[in-house]
Amino acid sequence: MSESWIDRCWKDVIKENVDDAISFFMPSLAAKRDYSRKPEVSDPEHSSIGGKSNKGGRISDICLSLSLTDGDLSRAIFLIEQQDKKTKDLPLRMFQSWYRASDKYDIPVTSLAIYTGTTKPINTYTKEWQGTSVNFTYNVYCVAEADEETLKRDNQLFALPVLAAKRMLDAGGKAEKREKYSLELLDLIKARELEDKKAWSFQNFVYRILRIGEEDIDPKIKGVWKMQFRPIDDVVKDIYLRYAREGGVEEGIEKGMEKGMEKGMEKGKFEVARSMLVEGLSADIIKKCTGLDKEDILALG
Repeated sequence: MSESWIDRCWKDVIKENVDDAISFFMPSLAAKRDYSRKPEVSDPEHSSIGGKSNKGGRISDICLSLSLTDGDLSRAIFLIEQQDKKTKDLPLRMFQSWYRASDKYDIPVTSLAIYTGTTKPINTYTKEWQGTSVNFTYNVYCVAEADEETLKRDNQLFALPVLAAKRMLDAGGKAEKREKYSLELLDLIKARELEDKKAWSFQNFVYRILRIGEEDIDPKIKGVWKMQFRPIDDVVKDIYLRYAREGGVEEGIEKGMEKGMEKGMEKGKFEVARSMLVEGLSADIIKKCTGLDKEDILALG
């Protein structure tokens, strides 16, 4: 699994469950939140905040703007970076993103690195030259150091993605372990009796992070997981409806389907096809599900 793939898994689950992520990773910040106002997800790739690392990658994965309730500190920026390998430039990147956000917005900024590798990274950036020095410390959550039993009992929902990531480390490339852990996590998610949207989000994270869609996984296990996800037709329908609504159709779902179908159908198909490619499904399977030409599907990669 590539680093960018793990990165996308984390980014998606955090953006879909922002409040749960903040409560788990930064409870002191969650206690100051004004929950009457939703957090804003800023563009972390903007050069004035995120910039680029020496290797050309993003410096900050997610930048959240939060409303607070404590006195004059009405807003805050929460920077989150996911890292699965110990890299020498991580401390510098964390400092740069923190400084740029602080300078741009002139409001409190805090930073967190979620480390999903096997060793704990450095959580400070220091620099000294000719009497001038910088000593910057940022928050680090190390998945490998989390206690499994505590995660299972934790009422905070983000204990589930953390446990899944920890299971990924333990399983390595062994299909049998990934199968076993995926079913265990599926049971834990079901036991929470979550609303559909959250259940879908966490199930999707487990499915992706443990690579259940790959060829080495037992078809029976895949069959169990298939039952957890909505049929692809329902997913496509939802996308059609969204495009219909975005086109200004307000007469209701059925009329929206009728008036938005011509415009929304092709866009919806391409969006689904792109997502399926990211999941690692073959072009032949995607063609069967969406009806798109194989050449068009391959061009999305």
